[in-house]
Amino acid sequence: MYKPFKTIEDQVTLLESRGVECGRGTDATLLREGYYSVINGYKDPFLDAGATIAAGDDRYIPGTRFEDILHLFDFDRRLRLATFGALTLAEAALRTTCAYCFSEMHQNEPNAYLNPRNLHQPPKARKDIVGPMIGQMRKIIDNGGKDPEHGGKGYLHHCLADHGGEVPLWVLTNDMTIGQVTNFYRVMGSEARGAVARQFESLYASSHRKKRRITSGKLDSVYSRVKNFRNICAHDERLYCARPFGDNNSFAQLATDLELLLTKQRHREFLQRVESLMLGLERDLPGHAGQIFSAMGVVSIDRHQKYMDSIRDN
Repeated sequence: MYKPFKTIEDQVTLLESRGVECGRGTDATLLREGYYSVINGYKDPFLDAGATIAAGDDRYIPGTRFEDILHLFDFDRRLRLATFGALTLAEAALRTTCAYCFSEMHQNEPNAYLNPRNLHQPPKARKDIVGPMIGQMRKIIDNGGKDPEHGGKGYLHHCLADHGGEVPLWVLTNDMTIGQVTNFYRVMGSEARGAVARQFESLYASSHRKKRRITSGKLDSVYSRVKNFRNICAHDERLYCARPFGDNNSFAQLATDLELLLTKQRHREFLQRVESLMLGLERDLPGHAGQIFSAMGVVSIDRHQKYMDSIRDN
């Protein structure tokens, strides 16, 4: 078999044979968290590259402890939790502004979002997005509009049963995924997309001293990262070194993007949580922290703190 079953005792023995010092509690942690999640996910900074090549399987830097790998595993989990909280706020802002701006432009047309004439194919899209987008929204309404006793959503069922099938967009977006909302923003048309961008400029100005120019194109790229990183966090995948769709999608770039999407206070709170986690990692893994920060795109704690200082007076 490609990966034969190994007991927890076998897993501990395997780690020790490869140079990892395993102490009390290693077996319980492996049983609770899983070998694949902890070791395969977070071993890379601790591997001895030369010895690994020579042996043909993993070999660890002398002195590596299971506790060290677990420190990185725990750091990344805490980083995901902090990031996911910030991304849900950014997601809510896009849901709300898209629903508001599109509905304002189509005030006299019920369910205007289901009319293909109101949506527009993005110029650079390689395939049809409008048709599938309408199909997804119809499916949400059909499934959610069932009686709640049969799996429906109360708020959607209420709209269909008591308001002639009219489902306001600000109701529907609550049942749409971040991917569906970002795709809807892409097909809203240039006028509506521009209105959303201006709303984000207004939101930014409401909590910052300085104004920022925010274009619809900028929101496209920013929310593409938000969607990707939000899914990484939601699916409990490795975050600190993630590069979804290229080097420009680092954690550090995401942290910068969030300045445009969150209030100044919420953004600073997020950055402070990240700073606290980085300080803890530097304390627990002084020999590896720099490499891990570099993988995040942050470079150093000092650089992170300078960024925090730079936005203080914005």
